[in-house]
Amino acid sequence: MEPLDKKNPFKTPEGYFDEFDKKLFEKLSSGDSVIPKEEGFKLPDGYFDSLGDKLQQKLKEEQETKVIPLKSYKKYYYAVAAVAAILIVALTLNLNKTNEIGFDDLAQSDIEYYFDQNELDLTSYELAEVVPVNELEITDMFDSNFSEENVLEYLNENTDYFDELNLEDNE
Repeated sequence: MEPLDKKNPFKTPEGYFDEFDKKLFEKLSSGDSVIPKEEGFKLPDGYFDSLGDKLQQKLKEEQETKVIPLKSYKKYYYAVAAVAAILIVALTLNLNKTNEIGFDDLAQSDIEYYFDQNELDLTSYELAEVVPVNELEITDMFDSNFSEENVLEYLNENTDYFDELNLEDNE
């Protein structure tokens, strides 16, 4: 904000307001008044008689005009319809899809767990009938995939007296 300019170009003569009220009352009491005795504005004759008809005519003209809303909701309706159509298409495609689970989908650990939990009372001969012989090789029988750590851990968990086992040839 700019500071107030102290140089005022408007000036009043000295002593103007000292006797202003006396001069004003003298002019008002005298017949020469500055205030007009008649009103300055005049209405045409019969103005209020035809005013009602003119207002009714203008109101009818305004009712016939077309009102255009400032905010159009059509684009929101189109967006909602598009989202609904996408959802319907996506749901119908997912409902028609069937998930068939086969033997290949089972993990090896699931099969081993099943055999561990369910005692099938199968003998080794019955198991040999199921396993195809032409896929087996002799080296599969002799190769062991066990490490020393796994064997020791198994023995530690499954034997009562692990310390009494003579695993080292110290004696």
